[in-house]
Amino acid sequence: MNRVFHLFLLIFSIPASALLAQKAEQFYLDQPPPEFRDGLYANIEMVKNNNPIPAGWIETDMDPEDRNFYKKITRTDLLVFYDDNGVRSYLNTRSIWGYASKGDLYINVGGGFHKIDFVGRISHFIASKTTYAPMKYLDHPDIWYSPLYVLTLKYREYLVDIEENKVWEFDMEGIERVLKNDPQLLKEFNSLEKREKEEMKYTFLLRYNQKYPLDIHF
Repeated sequence: MNRVFHLFLLIFSIPASALLAQKAEQFYLDQPPPEFRDGLYANIEMVKNNNPIPAGWIETDMDPEDRNFYKKITRTDLLVFYDDNGVRSYLNTRSIWGYASKGDLYINVGGGFHKIDFVGRISHFIASKTTYAPMKYLDHPDIWYSPLYVLTLKYREYLVDIEENKVWEFDMEGIERVLKNDPQLLKEFNSLEKREKEEMKYTFLLRYNQKYPLDIHF
């Protein structure tokens, strides 16, 4: 009798941005982590004003109390809502800036919504992508194996300038793009060795945000 074995191999990496999360805890000791009002942010101006479209304005059969409400509602192609004047309006989901859920801000990039894990003048988020690759059958007269699938979770770190509404990758070039606005910080950063720069880029990101705080009323 043939036996079927379903084998799955998960290949993943622990993002180095865990360092940012640790350092951000110290950063937030001086001020509480910002909490955005829950709702849909159609554009960057709504983000700057912390003034989203609330769940109660959205026309839907979904439960607004569902903890995954915004995650589910943004999977639809078209959103219908009523503004504070009762005017019925439409939003293409692919065109909205993002949403906030439980105080956390999510940005719409590359066709997906990604949680901003550090909020500041220059914020940080990770965009992940899952790919599957089928492997060959293992041929045996008595045992049949289903095809193996290799699941690979790839991620890239990004920075978003909330004031200018610009997004770019968080690499060496990316952090230097931030620090060029502060000659002293840039000079300190450039004095480091290559390995030190990689390790310290999160610290310099936090230092920049301390000097140039995000001007939003929470």
